[in-house]
Amino acid sequence: MENGIIVLRSGNDAISSMFVQLNKTDKTFSHCGIAFEENNKWFVYHAIGGEDNPDEKLRKEPFETFVGVSHNLGFGICKYALVDEKQKKLNAIVTDWYQKKIPFDMEFDLQSNDRLYCAEMVFKAFNQTFNTDSFFSITNHKGFKYVSTDNIFINKDAQLLCHLVY
Repeated sequence: MENGIIVLRSGNDAISSMFVQLNKTDKTFSHCGIAFEENNKWFVYHAIGGEDNPDEKLRKEPFETFVGVSHNLGFGICKYALVDEKQKKLNAIVTDWYQKKIPFDMEFDLQSNDRLYCAEMVFKAFNQTFNTDSFFSITNHKGFKYVSTDNIFINKDAQLLCHLVY
């Protein structure tokens, strides 16, 4: 694996089933985060709410926990070409948000920056890393704009490295 890869998963609960319905193209994954190696161990940073994360702050979990079979139907790994400089910048952005304990965005509001949901976190972290506002596409459904997991991994520059189903 490489720093800055995107880890996607398919949760096995009702909320995950609801979230995959927001995907317009591919309803495989319900959640995502960004992975970095720290002290020879891989961690996934992600934004999640609900009973899995009662304090609703940005989380940092061991890779094995994030993709674990007890709460998931499977997972995937998506890669974008990131040179060392971009990997370090992406890591600094995500680590800063984690240290600030950014809360989960229950309103799924792309305009706010004080709260993040999972795909929004990935979207905004990559946008800041590449100094753009359109690294990934945005879905517009009846005037409501959001980023879903399929916006993250269905892209001409994305490489879906694996997709495992449990």
